[in-house]
Amino acid sequence: MHNSKIKNSVAITTLLSALFFCSIIVLASLSPLADSGPHVNTFGSVGMWLSLGMILFLYLLPLAFYLLGMHFLKFVMAAFCSIGLLIAASTLLLMPALFLFGLEDFSGNLASIIGVMISCLGLLITNIVWFVAAFKRPSAAVQESV
Repeated sequence: MHNSKIKNSVAITTLLSALFFCSIIVLASLSPLADSGPHVNTFGSVGMWLSLGMILFLYLLPLAFYLLGMHFLKFVMAAFCSIGLLIAASTLLLMPALFLFGLEDFSGNLASIIGVMISCLGLLITNIVWFVAAFKRPSAAVQESV
C-alpha cells in the first residue's frame, strides 16, 4: 500500500516537472532570447519540437520502467532531476540579470520573460518536492504495519 503511494507521488511530480520543463522551452522560444543566436529554437521550429520530444522521452521512459517495478531507475530520474534543478536555478537567475543589465532587448516581451521565470520557479519547486517524494523514508508506524 505504502509503496503504491510513493509510486503515485513520484509519477505525479515527474509529470508535473515535465510539464514545467516543456513550458520553459515553449515560453523561451517566444521570448527575445529566441533571437539571441543562430542555434536558438524559435516557436514552432523543428528544433523546438525536437527539444520537447527529447525532454518528454527522457522523462517518460525512466518513469514508465520505474512504475513497472525497476526501482533503481529512481536514481537515474534523480540525476535528470538534478540537471533540471540546475537549469531552472540558472535560468531563474539569468533572466533578471539580462533584463537589469540591458544585455537583451526585452521591450514588449516582458510577459514571456515573466512566464519563463514562473515556469522555472515551478520546475524548481516541483523538483525539490520530487526528491522529497522519491526518497522520503517511511515512518516507524508505517514500517511496523508492513
